[in-house]
Amino acid sequence: MKNLPTLITYSRFLFAILVAILLCFNSDVLISFAVFFFVIGALSDALDGKLARRQKKPSKFGAFLDPIADKFLVFIVLVSLTFNRDSVILFILSLIIISREIIVMSLREWMASINNKEVVEVSNLGKYKTIIQMSGISLVIGTPLVENYYYGEISLSILLLGALLGVLSGFSYLKKSYKYLF
Repeated sequence: MKNLPTLITYSRFLFAILVAILLCFNSDVLISFAVFFFVIGALSDALDGKLARRQKKPSKFGAFLDPIADKFLVFIVLVSLTFNRDSVILFILSLIIISREIIVMSLREWMASINNKEVVEVSNLGKYKTIIQMSGISLVIGTPLVENYYYGEISLSILLLGALLGVLSGFSYLKKSYKYLF
């Protein structure tokens, strides 16, 4: 099925909206579903990429849509978490993560327009950042389900590590593109 990777990419938009809605309710069952759907959405990123690479002729539209779907999933869920949880730390981390993603995505798009492949390709640090951020977001979503006070602190610490890796990888993109910026 040629369009399966693109359909999986589209599913992240639906998972993002569904998780954001579920986070509006104070129910352990609905929060459990939110964790489940977010994890499935996060894992779908690896799955659609793997399936697309197996194809002889991957979809250019799918390659374009994939990072947008990733950002949509992260942004919508972080905004919903920030709105529904009373945490200044979560608000600050969300601002850092979302700002970094917008800056790097814009920079990568601009570099692609001037054919600079060095900046356009995703770095390994960027991949690690994504894994840690998705893990941190999953843990933060599930915080109300765990009665241990430190669980919330640990989940925010993992999200903080993901945000710091994001800033670090963002600087590496800026460094690579510096000579083209001015």
